[in-house]
Amino acid sequence: MSPSTPRRRRPLWRTANAALTGLVTGVCGVVLARALLGPEMVVAGAAIGTVSVLVGAALSWSLSVPHRRRPSSSMLPGGRRFRRRLHPVAWFGPVVASLVTMLAWAGVAHSSGSGWVQAVGALSAAVLITGIMAPIAPTLRATVTCTESPSDRQAGRPLAVTLVANGPVRLRPRYPVGPAARAEGSFRGLRPVEVELTPDRRGVVETLVIEVASCAPFGILWLAKDVTVALPRPLHVAPRSGEPRPLATVVDDAVGDAPLRIPAGMGEPRGVRPYRSGDARRSVHWPATSHAGGLMVRETERQRDDPIVVDMVLSCDPVLAEAESEGVMTAVAGCLARGQSVMLGTDERDGRAMRQVRDRIDLGRRLARAVPPPGMAPSGGPPQPVRRGRRR
Repeated sequence: MSPSTPRRRRPLWRTANAALTGLVTGVCGVVLARALLGPEMVVAGAAIGTVSVLVGAALSWSLSVPHRRRPSSSMLPGGRRFRRRLHPVAWFGPVVASLVTMLAWAGVAHSSGSGWVQAVGALSAAVLITGIMAPIAPTLRATVTCTESPSDRQAGRPLAVTLVANGPVRLRPRYPVGPAARAEGSFRGLRPVEVELTPDRRGVVETLVIEVASCAPFGILWLAKDVTVALPRPLHVAPRSGEPRPLATVVDDAVGDAPLRIPAGMGEPRGVRPYRSGDARRSVHWPATSHAGGLMVRETERQRDDPIVVDMVLSCDPVLAEAESEGVMTAVAGCLARGQSVMLGTDERDGRAMRQVRDRIDLGRRLARAVPPPGMAPSGGPPQPVRRGRRR
């Protein structure tokens, strides 16, 4: 370790958790020793209690170590881990309570010696053990499919998808996130359930990650696993519409091959003006020339419906790219609302795309598919819309 690197302190909660767990397991060991060996075996009870304290503290200390970061393939957006294997949900309370209940009832049954007390204790232990172990089967057999989903949505706005489960399970969306829902229905057959999702960022979503959990049959312990559910059609999540950002505008006035820089007179006449170098001879207005004493030419209306070309280059930083796409969404949506034609250039996985934006839905889909350009690190500046046209 480098001298300049500070030494990490062990968290206090981990020590407290290990001490508390060791104390609880020690008490349970003493109670179990007294119940099995009798109250006169003091030395054996103390030895079993000591061993229980050490084992419980060691297990609690080792299990509370933070998990090492898994590869990126097993990580969900936002840093959440994809857990395909079966795992308990909030297991400490139900498991410890069940063990304490069984040990306490075993001590009472051994002390009293009554047959009905022992029978009730055995039945309670069977129910508790069954409630902890039985959810394994329905959770492993649980399958989920998606039958209906929208194709377009904006980031930050909830949407509803229809999922179908093959059993009474709890469904909690993990990506995109959303509240949990219960798959209820008849005892046999498929159970449709509507789940609400809220995408937090733009992109094209083709699969969902759903946590499937079951506590059947007694509802003592929840066991869960993560499953991947394919959507019937891709979901295009458009960026949010925030405050309009100022975008630099550049007039495309590059010199062409032709020497004539001023366009010929076309369109409706607007007035007359003095002659300038490059004006066509046919545009000379002779009556106005004779009246003014100098060459005057006709001035006509110019075309004003040239499309606005937005050339967008996203940054490699996801946060900055999200902000850039939100600015383009707001600016281009405003142009479409005013009836202006917009040509949008974006980088997609299949290559560079430069097409006209038809409507707001097409704009959202284009921005959802936009990615940073391959093989380069953009500077992160705002996208540059360019108005194509001839200089006056």
